[in-house]
Amino acid sequence: MSSQRVFSRRPSNPVVIIADKVERKPHLVALLQNLRQENSKLPPERVIKYAVCKTGPDIALALRNHRKNTRMALIGPGLQGNGWTVARMLCKRFQVLMALEPEFLNSPLNQRIKEGLESLGVIIVLVENATEGFFKPLIENHVLSEESPADELMSMSPQERAQIIGKRLEMVDKFPTLPETQRKVSALDDLDHPRKWAEAIDPDVLTRTVILRLLNSAFYGFRSRVVNIEQAVSLASGRAIREIVLACQIRQLFAKIEEKTVEQYWKHSIATGFFAKLFSLPAEPRAQTPAQQAEFSRYRLDDLQVGLLQKARLWEKLALGPKEEPFSCGLLHDIGKITMLMCLEECLELITILIAEEVREQDQQGKLWASSVDQIERFLMVDIDHQVIGHRLAQQWEMDARLCEVIGFHHTPQETSSNLLKLTVLADLAANALFPYPALESQHPLPRLFERTAEMAKKRPAKTVSESVYNATCAQFEDLAGVFAGLGAPPWLWEQIDFKDFFHLCYMLAPKLRLTTLGFMQKTGA
Repeated sequence: MSSQRVFSRRPSNPVVIIADKVERKPHLVALLQNLRQENSKLPPERVIKYAVCKTGPDIALALRNHRKNTRMALIGPGLQGNGWTVARMLCKRFQVLMALEPEFLNSPLNQRIKEGLESLGVIIVLVENATEGFFKPLIENHVLSEESPADELMSMSPQERAQIIGKRLEMVDKFPTLPETQRKVSALDDLDHPRKWAEAIDPDVLTRTVILRLLNSAFYGFRSRVVNIEQAVSLASGRAIREIVLACQIRQLFAKIEEKTVEQYWKHSIATGFFAKLFSLPAEPRAQTPAQQAEFSRYRLDDLQVGLLQKARLWEKLALGPKEEPFSCGLLHDIGKITMLMCLEECLELITILIAEEVREQDQQGKLWASSVDQIERFLMVDIDHQVIGHRLAQQWEMDARLCEVIGFHHTPQETSSNLLKLTVLADLAANALFPYPALESQHPLPRLFERTAEMAKKRPAKTVSESVYNATCAQFEDLAGVFAGLGAPPWLWEQIDFKDFFHLCYMLAPKLRLTTLGFMQKTGA
């Protein structure tokens, strides 16, 4: 049996993806014979094409090449990787079939997964039953039809779509539970007696050790050594302790994930938290409370950096309430991404493959790649992205509604959104310039623009480094505007701060924020 890879983008030819090892297996022979019979009746512009894929990444590239032309996918036993996960990801894009060997259904777990997939419309058949008679009506109803599950999904009401998303996520039995220490600390008020904080944290030896290690570091710079949690709360405030507990608890929770890019994820998340907190703090001493003055001083900014923050005045334009915690929002905004690694094991590999392909194509055209990750996720999964998964997790953990909003909508902010959400969107963009995720620094447009800015500033020096950087920023006006638009930043966001000023600010703050992030990450690691 010969294989045929198709890369035509003609919109008229329907495409079938065959995700299986290419062998002369009866189920594959039956499918190809059906396709040949149907093609003998069709005009050239309607002939059914097919793409053979051995792995999940192959499927992602085939989808990208064929986009809306793909009508059906057969996931066979020869696919390398987790076919269940791939089926769950793709089941609402087009009709998905799974051909299984009988022994795969012997375990109760696989039986439960099978039933869940069938409830989502996936057709599951044993290889011995996947005959020509089985495939013929499926080709007629799904491959030659112009309709798709994605079209049906988009025509549903929001309530109906929410039910479908719920079904897809209910199949996940790996959603992590909120750590006990985090639950106890979340229930405390900042004004509660330090003894209550100690009672909540002391039984967790690892978390207590991390708190004391961090508070005794140069970042906090206390004159006397901090020896217990009661003293820690008295010196650093309940909010500061809550932030440290959150950081080390969430890192411990996901510590067992073996994905190589997890450290990259934590760098991005922690950097987002520090940017969010810094943008929210008054940069003028007379506007700072004693606690804010202490927090602001820990960044150890120079006069130029402070002056740029004073010019931006984000703490006024996006003023927060006393109960709103920007660091926690920055730290947790992308928690859906790390949760996806647990519940959709193949997704990150597929996403990074698509990013690499888009970067390659844009580089060939002399352009910077710029796409929002949630758009790539929805390209694969239609109605699910890391915001949806993160929002579900935040609701299960009964998090504050404001934090749930940030986690669930940081890529889709509205003008009416809370200032906390808008602030997190800006912090997320700033953190991507230092530590993007899941794109690499060599792929993401903001680090690349940072590099280009540095080169231009050296070649055309002005009176100060800041002026050189700003001139280089203005010289890249069109690229910068295109990048921010491609990353999903809405135009109204720049009413808070001009996007050139924002880029300039982030560039000048970058050295300090990089060191702050790496230092905090090192001290809070298990």
